[in-house]
Amino acid sequence: YKTLDIEKEIIVDRDKQKKESEIRTLRRKFTISAVFAVPLLYIAMVPMIPQFSFAVPAFLDPMKHPLVYALTQLLLVIPIIIAGRRFYTAGFRAILQRSPNMDSLIAIGTSAAVIYSLFTTLRIAKGEVNAVHEGLYFESAGVIITLILLGKTLEAVSKGKTSEAIKKLMGLAPKTAVVIRDGRETELPIEEVEAGDVISVKPGEKIPVDG
Repeated sequence: YKTLDIEKEIIVDRDKQKKESEIRTLRRKFTISAVFAVPLLYIAMVPMIPQFSFAVPAFLDPMKHPLVYALTQLLLVIPIIIAGRRFYTAGFRAILQRSPNMDSLIAIGTSAAVIYSLFTTLRIAKGEVNAVHEGLYFESAGVIITLILLGKTLEAVSKGKTSEAIKKLMGLAPKTAVVIRDGRETELPIEEVEAGDVISVKPGEKIPVDG
């Protein structure tokens, strides 16, 4: 019986380590994404507020240096996309398999924002400076990916705590049962109890099985 219990503990430990590794990975990806998303959102939004336009460096002024403004946002969104690349691989794979999911929605939405913004950046490079106010959505893609990564991280942490609580409850269940066979009491592992067996439960003991 001890060997069986040890094997179960090893499986539980491996599952716990796997979940902890997943949480660490998600936290790292979210941190990387947030580090670049904050300045990206700042650069994209602050110039739109006249009262705070002074808070943006002169070389990032969309009116004076529109191409630098657009390229800076592009450079900031690239690490965010890399951090959230799982959404693209899983999302587009699901589309190819004709079973789109939430990852597919994220991949399509952010890809559309980035592609349209790249097209706008190309227009700016060709001299259409007014395009800087029409179609730069790098920050939208970056913020969406960052928030989704935050949600995935919180979800993983919550699931990990729930699973741990369930495993602790399962650990409280008796590992053996006293079965009455041929007029004698025999202690057997729970796995060997069969339908129709009579179980002996003394006062204060836990009921090992139901049915």
